[in-house]
Amino acid sequence: MLETFIHEPSVLNMRVPNLFLGAITATLGAAVVNGKALRSSCPATHGTAADGSDSILQTGYLIGNGKLGAIPFGPPGAEKINLNVDSLWSGGPFEVENYTGGNPPSPLYDALPGIREKIFQNGTGEMQELLGSGDHYGSNRVLGNITISFDAAESYTRYERTLDLSDGVHRTKYRVGNGSAEIESFIFCSYPDQVCVYHLQSDANLPVVTVNFENVLVDQTLLRTSCKTNKDRAVLRHSGVTQAGPPEGMKYTAIAEVLDVKSTTTSCLQESRLQVSSRKKEVTIVISAETNYDQKAGNAANNWSFKGEDPEPVVDRISSGASSRGYRALLNRHIKDYQSLMGEFTLDLPDILGSSGKDTASLLESYSYDSGTGDPYLESLLFDYARHLLTSSSRPNSLPANLQGRWTESLTAAWSADYHANINLQMNYWLADQTGLAETQHALWNYMEDTWIPRGTETARLLYNASGWVVHNEMNTFGFTAMKGDAGWANYPAAAAWMMQHVWDAFDYTRDEAWLQGQGYALLKGVAAFWASSLVDDEFYNDGSLVVNPCNSPETGPTTFGCAHYQQLIVQVFESVLAAQEFVHETDVQFVADIAAALERLDTGLHFASWGGLKEWKLPERYGYDVKSTHRHLSHLVGWYPGYSISSFASGYNNVTIQNAVRETLIARGLGNAQDANAGWAKVWRAACWARLNDSTMAYAELRYAISENFVGNGLSMYWATNLPFQIDANFGLAGAVLGMLVVDLPLAAGETEARTVVLGPAIPGAWGRGRVRGLRLRGGGKVDFSWDGRGVVDSVRVVSMLKGKVRLVNVEGRVLVEG
Repeated sequence: MLETFIHEPSVLNMRVPNLFLGAITATLGAAVVNGKALRSSCPATHGTAADGSDSILQTGYLIGNGKLGAIPFGPPGAEKINLNVDSLWSGGPFEVENYTGGNPPSPLYDALPGIREKIFQNGTGEMQELLGSGDHYGSNRVLGNITISFDAAESYTRYERTLDLSDGVHRTKYRVGNGSAEIESFIFCSYPDQVCVYHLQSDANLPVVTVNFENVLVDQTLLRTSCKTNKDRAVLRHSGVTQAGPPEGMKYTAIAEVLDVKSTTTSCLQESRLQVSSRKKEVTIVISAETNYDQKAGNAANNWSFKGEDPEPVVDRISSGASSRGYRALLNRHIKDYQSLMGEFTLDLPDILGSSGKDTASLLESYSYDSGTGDPYLESLLFDYARHLLTSSSRPNSLPANLQGRWTESLTAAWSADYHANINLQMNYWLADQTGLAETQHALWNYMEDTWIPRGTETARLLYNASGWVVHNEMNTFGFTAMKGDAGWANYPAAAAWMMQHVWDAFDYTRDEAWLQGQGYALLKGVAAFWASSLVDDEFYNDGSLVVNPCNSPETGPTTFGCAHYQQLIVQVFESVLAAQEFVHETDVQFVADIAAALERLDTGLHFASWGGLKEWKLPERYGYDVKSTHRHLSHLVGWYPGYSISSFASGYNNVTIQNAVRETLIARGLGNAQDANAGWAKVWRAACWARLNDSTMAYAELRYAISENFVGNGLSMYWATNLPFQIDANFGLAGAVLGMLVVDLPLAAGETEARTVVLGPAIPGAWGRGRVRGLRLRGGGKVDFSWDGRGVVDSVRVVSMLKGKVRLVNVEGRVLVEG
């Protein structure tokens, strides 16, 4: 059905003219390139360049299965695989017997009334009495390298290295012996079999292959490597412990096992290296690893130990089971599983520059924001790589993706490679719901349930005398839920409230009622209970509203009350609890009534500054805080994007006054490269916010600026421009920003029954003209395919799965594409 869509004056029909309308000449079918891959004509290196430009985190291609992360690197004949296992951490109860997750030994909440009183009296204040330390916090740490060495002759030619995003297999190929022999290696990490697999093959007999484990960063007295071969198995075992004790540190074990040992000659060299010396054309090595960390043991019933069974027999069982299958079966099982996720969504953009066959590093090196144009193929490649990275770093049996996903080369990673939850952890999962990767989020729900709730319930009681549970800005794997650092960083009890948006969205996109009833609602209810018992009457304005006191807007500004960021997030938590009542069997009628009553009085966090932007603090402007700022965070826009307390519940998406204030705020914040940081995550967040304004020009400009400024030759994003440290959130956030350019799909407030409008293609740039999407998820459990014309305006849509509720699909010009 086609009809005119009538709505309020809005940017919905005020789209900024695109600068690239004349750039596309290819037709849809001819322009689209499938089977994208990262590729290089030289090996990944791990050297000592002062600027870190030869770090494997800037040159290697990343693979993983959630539990394990691997980065192949090194030249032919001296190949190595950097190996990580998700739970290998220093610190916590493995480092000190009486680890408390940062919680104090006795309650501190007696200080709260005085803190609040001073803040209401003065507008700002201090809250040092509630601060804690990060003693024994620890860090995610690398396990080590697996080295695979053999005689590849003095020189090699025609070297190719690829990571194929259609099957998740890392391949290298080159010729040796005056070009007479071709050697190939294949590396993948299998989720079904919980191993990484290295396969070497040649069209001539292979030379002797030697396998070893190495980690020169670790005290060698804490390591043990042993080799054992017999007629049935050839196993190289590497075990370690993070500290000698007391208490004994975390144990870890890795195994490298040769497949098809009965037809292969194997031997042990000095009991620490495994040698494969038969004259065969292929060799396969299976790699597995685990620790004695147990996420389910991080509670009072288990004395907060987080300690599980010895990893050696566990890894032995995994290795033996995988090895019994053989290489072809392992490969097939991996590909089937990988494609079951990656194949759920396709973004096809035109390859207008002929980029598909070129080295990825050269594409990124030549990609320049200053040129005023982009490279749709590269942009879609980075989008696909983000989905690969999430599939590879977060699966149901693993920990969630951390600040570096699942990959580190250090014993003390930047920011511990932990879980920062004032944008970073959230951004990691921006792309999951809409692109068929809902399964990757189970790691996140389990992690919160097992490590945040037990200690976070203690934190809520000891710091706030509150019900429910709470966490703050930085979390490790050992239930650290208290405050870590100074107020500007640590005073952030809104972390869990933000994460509850992900909980509700996970249900809203899948409509998995069993999951909501069994796990999701319990998470929501605990956070809602915390805020219902923590909000206070605004005694500064005495306007009858409920506000947070004390609060700090993330990483900037004063300790005050009514921070816009908090208020917007709590609106969403309360709305989600009320919306969930249709699907859950809540027996606590008073709880629901209390949430509804609190929502009625809750300050919404939507206030306007005199200069035209949105206010970050409820304080009067005379206090000097709500001035124009280029700060990296967009905290007071959280209800615009990625949230919806402003864009939907306050009708901001169709309200010119709110749109203009958001626009002025974004203009003031700048491109995301200021004195406080030059981070990629700040830029892609800006891109997504511009996309929700239907501004394709600015959204695309910001996306291109992020790629130009922060992405290096292997497709990863760095924190300080193109300099280390590596931080993965911008990789994931880039995909979220692209999705924001493809669709605006906002939930209705609880109880609303009118038809919901979904805008397809709100900010598609003309450079992406004649592209298409397959498998985009919509709220209500729907799924659609659609394509757009040369201007970037959606002109064709196919509903693959029916949506629940009344939904109208329109394009950016207001044309109704589907109504039902």
